[in-house]
This record gives sequence, structure tokens and C-alpha cells, in this order.
Amino acid sequence: MQAHLSRHIDPPVGLRSALTERRLIGCSWLFLGSPAATEILSLAGFDCLILDREHSPGGLDVLYHQLRASKVPVIVRLARADTAAAKLVLDAGAAGLAVSNLETPQDASTLVQATRYTPDGTRGIQRLSRAADYGLNWDGYRRGVGAAPLTMGLIESRRGVANLDAILAVGGLDVVFIGAVDLASDMGFVDDVSHPQVLAAIAEIEAMVLASGKVLGGLADDREDAAAKRQKGYGFLSFGSDARYLRDGALAAANLAQDIARETVE
Repeated sequence: MQAHLSRHIDPPVGLRSALTERRLIGCSWLFLGSPAATEILSLAGFDCLILDREHSPGGLDVLYHQLRASKVPVIVRLARADTAAAKLVLDAGAAGLAVSNLETPQDASTLVQATRYTPDGTRGIQRLSRAADYGLNWDGYRRGVGAAPLTMGLIESRRGVANLDAILAVGGLDVVFIGAVDLASDMGFVDDVSHPQVLAAIAEIEAMVLASGKVLGGLADDREDAAAKRQKGYGFLSFGSDARYLRDGALAAANLAQDIARETVE
């Protein structure tokens, strides 16, 4: 009798090995709460997707459908380091956990602890979870992705920058992602990420993260920006979102339709 098909017969270690080998991880954000959009982006060639649970619609059922739809690992972003919420998304099958606005080493420690099973962390065991193939391969999950889901903290405030040395000292924190837009806002420069003071803060974060040996992450605005950040040492870059692709594609198509309509009238 053929064994059941499991996602954990050979534990998917692509993200972990990419981090270890310092290969660039390219991803996209998911903001629409759409399983169909999730599936399309997962087929596009990204290394992983980040599913937003801070600003986006959809409950736990939608999260499950999105995780089922994806063909690549999905990291789930939470608004804060919440142990209960972390259990739910990891049991659903998330490959990692991201948390917005890390400001203290305690925030970072709570994030890491939430991804580790007791006694090493605070995550409770559910052997019948989707992540463990509903109990059909609990051992494979526990030894694979479940042993150390990817962890990512976003630095988005002056307090986070001030405490960054202590945050970087927390073991198990894999990626530090610069949330430039929120950082600029917290510094008093709303929608002005190019302000000299903001750029100076970003440069300080970059230098500290790279010196720590942790992976530096951020947003890539375009090809030039992505190339420059990769040259600096960024190892994790996001290249847009489902909402942005849909908006930009729709605007381009609508503008084309309007241009053609004007041309045929003339």
C-alpha cells in the first residue's frame, strides 16, 4: 500500500538553507485575503509569500484556504507577538512568523518563543494540525519546519532603533526587516522615506543588522532599488503585493481602453 502524500516526508528546508547560504529570498505580500490571488502569486516564481494579518481582511478560515492554495512557503505577519495567534497560524501550516514593530528584546523573545514547542518555547503541541498533515506525519513536521519556523521582526519605530542592539542579541530571530514607511511616520515624516533623518536611521539599522550576522530585509521599490539593496547585503526582499499588482494592472488596462476610445472618436 502506497504511503500517504506528505509535505514533510522530506522536510521543506528551502527558506532555512537559503538563509544559511546567504542566498537572496524574494517574496511578495498578500493583502487581499484571496486564495485565488495567493495561488497565482505562488506560481509566479517567488521564494515565499508574506500573508498579512495586521491590515488585511479574512478570518482563520480564509487563512487556511490561502495556505492550501499556495505552492510556496508562506510566512504570516501578525500585528504583535501574540502567543495564541501564533499557535493558530503555525498549526494552520505557516512556514514562519513575522511580527510588526519590534521595539524591545522582550518582543523579539516572545516572537521566537511562540514558534518553538515547549519546553524550548511557548507553542503547545497539536499533533492533528494541518501543519502536521492532520497527524499523519507529526514526526516529520516536528523534525522539519515545526522545529524552527522562520522568524522575522519588523523595525518600524524610533524605540525599535534605540533597542536594536538588544533585539539583535536574541537568539532564534532570523530576519530583521526595515519597515521604512512606518519608521518615517514614527519619526514625524509621514510619506517621506527619503528624508535625511529617515535615511540616516535606515543606514544605522542596516549596519547593525549586517554586523550582527542576522539577515537584513526590506522593500524593493524597483529593479534599481533591489540591486542597490542586494549590493549592500540585504538577504530578504519583498517586491510588491497582490493588491499593488491588481491595482497597477487594472489602471494600465483602463488607461489603454480610454486611449483607444479617444483615438477611435478622433
